[in-house]
Amino acid sequence: MIHEYTVETLYHFTCGKCRGWWSYATIPTVIYDADLHLTSNIDIFCPHCGANERAKIKKGFKGV
Repeated sequence: MIHEYTVETLYHFTCGKCRGWWSYATIPTVIYDADLHLTSNIDIFCPHCGANERAKIKKGFKGV
C-alpha cells in the first residue's frame, strides 16, 4: 500500500469595501513553484458585496 496526496494553495481575502472575508483554494500547476503571489492583472470578486477589484498582499504579511 502507498499513500497518495495532493497539494493546494489557500488564499484568504478581506474585501476593501465591506471588510467581509473569504478563502479561495487553488491547485498549483507546478509543485516546485514557490511564487505564491496572485496574478496582478485579474479582478477578485467579493462574494459578500459583489465588489470586483484587484488584490494585493496584506501589509506586514511575512508568509511569502
